[in-house]
Amino acid sequence: MHGKRALYSGVRPTTPAHASLRVECGRCGETRLLGARQALRTLTPSVHLPVLRARHFSLLRCPTCRRVSWVRLGLHLRPAAQS
Repeated sequence: MHGKRALYSGVRPTTPAHASLRVECGRCGETRLLGARQALRTLTPSVHLPVLRARHFSLLRCPTCRRVSWVRLGLHLRPAAQS
């Protein structure tokens, strides 16, 4: 993957940081982290109204309680693994 640089530099290449979607439900109050595929599946039928709603501005099916509710979305970054 890193070619000649990995062979001759002596420095081990770092793995990229992992990102996931944080979903905080306004109805059940639970917070859940979703991977890329699960986030895409969850966000497909959704409505986002950031101007009209203050805190929870996305309407979609909560992955925890499985009911349609207003949720708060956020990006959660995990640092790369250190070896």
